[in-house]
Amino acid sequence: MARSGIFDGSSPLTWLIAIAHVGSWVHTLHVPENMPDYLTELKGHLAKVRDLDTAAAVLEWDQETYMPPLAAESRAHQIATVRQAAHDLLTSDRVGALIEKLQDQPSGDEPEIALVRIAKRDYDRATKLPPTFAARLARTVALAKEGWKTARQNDDFDTFAPHLEAVIDLNREKAEALGFSQSIYDPLLDEFEPDTTTADVTALFAELRARLVPLVRSIAGSSEVDDSVLRRYYPRQLQWDFGMAVARDIGFDFDRGRQDLSAHPFTTTFSVHDVRLTTRIDEKYFSPAFFGSLHEAGHGLYEQGVDPEFERGPLASGTSLGMHESQSRLWENLVGRSRPFWSHYFPRLQTHFGLPAGITVDAFYRAVNRVKPSFIRVEADEVTYNLHIMLRFETEIDLLEGRLAVADVPEV
Repeated sequence: MARSGIFDGSSPLTWLIAIAHVGSWVHTLHVPENMPDYLTELKGHLAKVRDLDTAAAVLEWDQETYMPPLAAESRAHQIATVRQAAHDLLTSDRVGALIEKLQDQPSGDEPEIALVRIAKRDYDRATKLPPTFAARLARTVALAKEGWKTARQNDDFDTFAPHLEAVIDLNREKAEALGFSQSIYDPLLDEFEPDTTTADVTALFAELRARLVPLVRSIAGSSEVDDSVLRRYYPRQLQWDFGMAVARDIGFDFDRGRQDLSAHPFTTTFSVHDVRLTTRIDEKYFSPAFFGSLHEAGHGLYEQGVDPEFERGPLASGTSLGMHESQSRLWENLVGRSRPFWSHYFPRLQTHFGLPAGITVDAFYRAVNRVKPSFIRVEADEVTYNLHIMLRFETEIDLLEGRLAVADVPEV
């Protein structure tokens, strides 16, 4: 599917021209010490950090969508340069001094209190990491993404294993630098779900597992649902058009966002007014593209709902990964797999794809709610999906704590 004009004549690389010399002035930014409005000054510094993080995100998005494969090495260096520049600016002495001054003079305005609190959290975490760590991690992850794409396409874990080993090693280093008293997983988990510990998640998963595993076994012992209606030929362009139409119907604003193709569906945000979704299409299976688009549109609606007042600052990010996933999975499952949803959309789908008249909405509804264990998390049904998360959680901890070798992951 041909699409052009992504950047209207420019490319992510032009961003680098403007920021290539960031490192030379990051630590020289200076505002007179007697400036009374410390909050405005802090916001100015944090806005530049956000701009750099967003520039890196544009480069990463392009890597996942349009970048030619042989550009991986140079792109990894570019992303690393920008990520380190953002880290250097965030950890500057002036930012630390401004946060300290503002903590001593608390404001009564809740968003301002929250901004200072989150800025301090980000600053404290960043200053514990080695100065070049952000660059090393960014470069390693960028190369690992390309390694994963090749390994996935060729079903060859061995080619990805060295990349995974490198990412795990860097995350161990990160956790050690951040510090922890119980599990090495704690400081890494805290980055995505603040103030949540490995023990908290372990207890929650134990409670869920006690009900989910028997439920999956019970379903497996019942008559199998026929989902052949989902595994017909669904032309690529027709899938794309149908998914875009439904995303627009549920409220995603394509004047402030867009959708593209990638090997793994994701959502990224460059601005409240620039939210990017991706999906992937299998012409022999309806579900991955449609429910992938609906899931990512849920993330996108959350991002587009952020108050524009918080642009270019830490408050523009989602509250937590769990909150974000609650919105994406609400649209994917509670809405998108419901009977009222398909009572409305099935006639349109049947006409759009030219499905035989003998296929009923009830058969389609049952098909999209079929429960069956599978290996691909993002395509899992709403019952077994949570078991994917539990297995991943346990596997990651074992890898970080050295109980599991990367080479043994496929067998696990």
